[in-house]
Amino acid sequence: MRNIIDESISQLEYLNSLRDKLSSNYNKPCLFLDIDGTLSDFQLNPIDSYIPTKTLNILRQIISKKIPVIAVTGRDIDSARKLFEFIDLPIAALHGLEIYLGNEKKLHKPKSFLEISNIYKILARACIAYPSLLIENKKSSIALHYRKAPELEDIAKKIILEGQKVFPNLRLIQGKFVYELIPAQANKGLAIKEVLAHLNQYEVYTPIFIGDDVTDEDGFYFVNQVEDGISIKVGQGLTHAKYQLKDTKQVHDFLELFLEYIRNYDHNVKGNNNLDGEKTCLN
Repeated sequence: MRNIIDESISQLEYLNSLRDKLSSNYNKPCLFLDIDGTLSDFQLNPIDSYIPTKTLNILRQIISKKIPVIAVTGRDIDSARKLFEFIDLPIAALHGLEIYLGNEKKLHKPKSFLEISNIYKILARACIAYPSLLIENKKSSIALHYRKAPELEDIAKKIILEGQKVFPNLRLIQGKFVYELIPAQANKGLAIKEVLAHLNQYEVYTPIFIGDDVTDEDGFYFVNQVEDGISIKVGQGLTHAKYQLKDTKQVHDFLELFLEYIRNYDHNVKGNNNLDGEKTCLN
């Protein structure tokens, strides 16, 4: 049964449920976090998005406790890294097509697809009459945003479907106010699986994934298959996630409580064999 965080259920009660779940095993938790709509609020233009300083500070403190924090996003690696400012953390970008481990290490790099540049030309011509539509060329995928004009959703879908007809091997996904054509192998669930396997070469982790969009459902589905995995959706709507938070503010509140839990877990549960004493493979 899904547990929904709303006015009737306190954050503390939610943390207690997380504490019960984590304390049922000896594995360390690791955080997989979407960015847009999860850590940062949506902006009319994606380049205007930002992660609040207070949230960045909490993430830095969580990482200092040797808890892996990995971003899982549809953004390209450069724009994602800029949002984290001074924090050099692992990032699964472009829905997992590119995986950056931090400290300039990568699991793999995305390929450039000729189809994307050709589709960009098709979309650019079709969007001349609709200047409110924004085309984002990510080299390995292409997105058509209608954030500035939600009423153009049907037009945006028609335009991107025309592009897909030319290159049917690309998969169409819909996010919040965006349609995107991506290679079939792009999948947030597969990205989390790959990073988790890399982490588990060194010790076993319990994955916690927080996301808000349809593109995060693959991630929720995978995490649910992992023993004691925790999936959390931000916002309302049908989802595979087992838990829900209302908005980015509640995500921030949850991260604060998660940090408090880690500190308590460090001192009270692990004792001398604490989380601070462990070294992850991402360092």
